[in-house]
Amino acid sequence: MSPFIAFFASIVLIHVLSVRMRIHPFLSLISSAFVYGILCGMDCHSIISHITSGLGSIFSVLCIVIFSGVTIAEFLKRTNGIETIINDILRIFKRNYSFIPIFSGYLLAIPIMCCITAYVVLNPVIKGLALKVNASEKKFLYMLSIGTVISFNLIYPSPVILVITDTLDIDPLDTLTVSIPISVLLLVISYYYMHTKIEIIPEKVRSSLRSSTESWSPILIPISLILLGLVADSQILKFLGDVNVALLVGVSISLIIANRRLSADVIGAALKSSSGRAGRILLDLCGAGALGNIIAHSDFSDGVLGLLGSSSVPVMLFPFLVAMCIQTAQGSRVVTAIVTAGIVKDLACMQTVFMICAGTFIFSYVSDPYFWLVKRDLSMKENLKYYTLPLALAGAVVLLCAILFL
Repeated sequence: MSPFIAFFASIVLIHVLSVRMRIHPFLSLISSAFVYGILCGMDCHSIISHITSGLGSIFSVLCIVIFSGVTIAEFLKRTNGIETIINDILRIFKRNYSFIPIFSGYLLAIPIMCCITAYVVLNPVIKGLALKVNASEKKFLYMLSIGTVISFNLIYPSPVILVITDTLDIDPLDTLTVSIPISVLLLVISYYYMHTKIEIIPEKVRSSLRSSTESWSPILIPISLILLGLVADSQILKFLGDVNVALLVGVSISLIIANRRLSADVIGAALKSSSGRAGRILLDLCGAGALGNIIAHSDFSDGVLGLLGSSSVPVMLFPFLVAMCIQTAQGSRVVTAIVTAGIVKDLACMQTVFMICAGTFIFSYVSDPYFWLVKRDLSMKENLKYYTLPLALAGAVVLLCAILFL
């Protein structure tokens, strides 16, 4: 069977299982991965191998990140650290708080070089901010996610830009003169698409230097270590600057602070709660990884190339359309960048770089692990409206800029 037909059949199955029958996303994603492999005519060993390797790759990359982020958030909540952080933010930014979620996500994803990690780290802060200013928590979290993807897809040293420029033999620093203005434009457009009304709840803010230091340290110290790891020559600093190690340092700091404020039973309950929540998140992400991996190892990419090659599509649009199809099918933005850049290597130029970047925004859907992380406890309709659609709009803007100005 054609990989296109198998792909659409898998999408329909996910909708039936997840939306209609309310089955857990992990089961619906794994089921659709098996169905896709069977419909494509893969042998049993290949189906199982691709699904389990897809699960394993996501788990190996995100297990420590998700667990650490959720654990830090849990202890910040139980030690009232979130309250202190939000009060500090309200004192520093005295006007438009609704711009904080999207801009903070945009900034943090650059040094961390992972949009999912940035989202996990900032999630508790943005949720607390939404509560404090009487804004929509859902809108704030969606704005946070969009901000992280904008910088991850466009700003060097993001892995997306690195793999594209390396394959096309283009200096990644040259992309900054284009990517920064485009990303700022996307931030403004996305903000006005999703901004929400806020209302500061007046209260007397009480915090000390000590409480602020303790509250911010589990977040700022890991971020500082990651930044040092990027610029330092020392192997020790590079080790400490690894995202996994830095976030585990943040967990250690949280435990030290909690040990002074909470009982052993409360600390144990917090770890149990965060482990359970992290496990549920990882199941969704790994399910999407399994589906994306089996599609990536099928003939889907070859089918896309054959379809575009036999059509009257302008060569200029070829990188964008290939990237869009691959992104829709397997969900990983870095994989999309790697595969597409390799296919269109003969078209190497700055316009091609941003054509591929535009394609990585479209179409972030059920094969995208980030889709399921953002969706937690929300409806598919809301996720399409405030995650998939804004990213597709961002991709269209990048495409237009690449056509008109490059």
